[in-house]
Amino acid sequence: MKLRRILTLVKLEMTRQVMDPLVLVFTTLLVPILILIFGLAMGDSYGWGPDYSIFEIMLPGFLVYAGLLTIYDVAAGVGGERETGIQKRINTTPLTTAEYLLSQMASYTIKPIIQLALGLGIAVAVGYRPLIFFGTTYSIGAKFAGCLLVIAFMVVFSFSSVGLGLITASFVNTSNAAGGLAFAFIVPQQIFGSFIPPAIFGMDALGWVFPSWYATDAISMLFAGTSFYFWRLWVRFGVLLGFTIVVYIIGILLYERKKRR
Repeated sequence: MKLRRILTLVKLEMTRQVMDPLVLVFTTLLVPILILIFGLAMGDSYGWGPDYSIFEIMLPGFLVYAGLLTIYDVAAGVGGERETGIQKRINTTPLTTAEYLLSQMASYTIKPIIQLALGLGIAVAVGYRPLIFFGTTYSIGAKFAGCLLVIAFMVVFSFSSVGLGLITASFVNTSNAAGGLAFAFIVPQQIFGSFIPPAIFGMDALGWVFPSWYATDAISMLFAGTSFYFWRLWVRFGVLLGFTIVVYIIGILLYERKKRR
């Protein structure tokens, strides 16, 4: 395994995400734009309760939704490589599956951090003040630890989306088909565990089967000022990590089997 090859692939993948208009707008800039619109429109609306505005309740789910769109990004990217013959050419090079997948993991460690920074930056600009960052009762160390945990949830959730994207791509041979099929994984998580809060509609129990629910719920608790040591946060993190590992293994196995055909 050569680090240079992995870094080259990471550079190519990040360049693709910046240069491809659909990827840039749909999976990178869409959520910040939605945050801006909803922040301006609903920042003063308290229709779902007296303590937090509708926008404040939805914001953690918006951030998680950005990671959810990674399913589309990965599925369409792998499907496009297969459709254009790039994957066949890759198979003739010394590049191993492990190197390819590690490059994907590295790329999708960077991207959710960028998405989080963009989304939170715009949210703060329109008036949102998460307590974990702006609360006066928290020490600098507590704020830093909370920030790291938010990032950890975003990165691990993004990895689960990469795994689901690989699973999606294993059933199709074109980017369009892969992108369309990806919504079979995106829409349920969007409804039951993303920016549409299931608790508001009495469907909270349904969210337990979706990884997005664990990420959204934990980030919501952190933004509301929950302690870094609160046991529910770590239960959420453990379940999300376990789901991610299982999904990633399945995605790798299916990717490898499809690659050999």
